[in-house]
Amino acid sequence: MKKLFLMIYYAIASKLPNISFPMGKFFNRFRVFTLRRVIRIGNNCRVMRNVYIGSGKNIEIGNFCRINEQTRLSNVKIGNHVMVARETIFLGMSHRHDSTDIPMERQGTEVMQQSIIEDDVWIGARVVVMPGVHIKKGCIIASSAVVTKDTEEYGVYGGVPAKLIKKRK
Repeated sequence: MKKLFLMIYYAIASKLPNISFPMGKFFNRFRVFTLRRVIRIGNNCRVMRNVYIGSGKNIEIGNFCRINEQTRLSNVKIGNHVMVARETIFLGMSHRHDSTDIPMERQGTEVMQQSIIEDDVWIGARVVVMPGVHIKKGCIIASSAVVTKDTEEYGVYGGVPAKLIKKRK
């Protein structure tokens, strides 16, 4: 049944206009309705068009979240009141690369690591969150940052790789 709803999501729901268009609230409800049959998603969420859902079994979205256009979700648990700007990528896996004697593409299956985004986080546009990263409560991640390590609560991060710029508290 999940495959059927995933097909409906990609064929119809993900292509419908965003919430700011006429009937946008209805289209958002339909998008969320179809996604709930594939992933765990909380109440009062906004999921804009063209959001890509990777490995569906390891994706969870809390309540009152906004996931904007062309975001890619894979192996991520998102808390409540989280804002994700457009074109953000949550990477849920990486390739093995331990041996230098064997080409990396032949070193076996990917290593799955779930990223965790706690409550009240704002992630800017075009951010990349690497596998297994834990973004703590109240953080702001600046646009185009690459988050490679866990963050501190209420930190503002930016850069490549992302570094602590200041604390909100």
